[in-house]
Amino acid sequence: MRSGERIGWANNFLPSSAPPICAPPRPPRDIRVKRALLTAAASIFFVSLNLAAQGEHIFKGEVCLGPDKSGASSEKSPADLACTVTHPRRGASYVLTNPEKNTSYQLTGHKKPKAFAGANVVVIGNLDENTGTIFVEDIFRALPPAVTQAKSVYIDCDACPRGMAAAWLAAFEALTDWGRFDIVPDAKKADLILLLSANPYLGDYVTRDGPDKRPVKVDITYLDVVDPRTGESFWDDCRQWGSLFVSRATKDLILEFKDRLEIEERAGKR
Repeated sequence: MRSGERIGWANNFLPSSAPPICAPPRPPRDIRVKRALLTAAASIFFVSLNLAAQGEHIFKGEVCLGPDKSGASSEKSPADLACTVTHPRRGASYVLTNPEKNTSYQLTGHKKPKAFAGANVVVIGNLDENTGTIFVEDIFRALPPAVTQAKSVYIDCDACPRGMAAAWLAAFEALTDWGRFDIVPDAKKADLILLLSANPYLGDYVTRDGPDKRPVKVDITYLDVVDPRTGESFWDDCRQWGSLFVSRATKDLILEFKDRLEIEERAGKR
């Protein structure tokens, strides 16, 4: 999905009006690592997943403003784990907290967690058990229960002229192969909307009058997983693979969503 500096992380720093950064034609190491994670036992709330080949672990929790000095992870009182996110100081440290387990870990590394302060996240990284520090390799927001507990989806190909017309069938085939969701013909009866488009989503699925009327250049394939009641996008990604590879791009986006969801679902079973 991402190369070099993780694209999903970089998207958190773009202005809201800017289009997201899309993946190159070949998913590099990042996708291979995350798909490899799914073959092992994942973990939740600081029960880590070991990738023998990569030395990486998975963690879930809330990103909070940490103390000035690092320390080993340990049991702490609920008061000690109160999440502080306001007015972070320059150079402040951050921790990943779990009040249910009364544990916390320091976060460090080149993936800065500041953009996720106060959010429930999934962290991939290496744990130094002596200092209780996670050296962050990747970090992204945890999916809400509305996604992880969803049973049905509605496929909507919006702003899909010319080559984009292939996106609907490609999504239908990919979802059928996956078998995770019932595909329903009525958006009002779906738990989630899978919105495909050649234009970036504006968050107006519920409030706008009719389909997207913006000009369309079929170059980027966008996928948003949308709440049919509020129009909020729970998850999104894109592929800038041009008009000739819309079908391939769509199936790859569905596969990326599948990988992302299965990481959290398998973690939740532990």
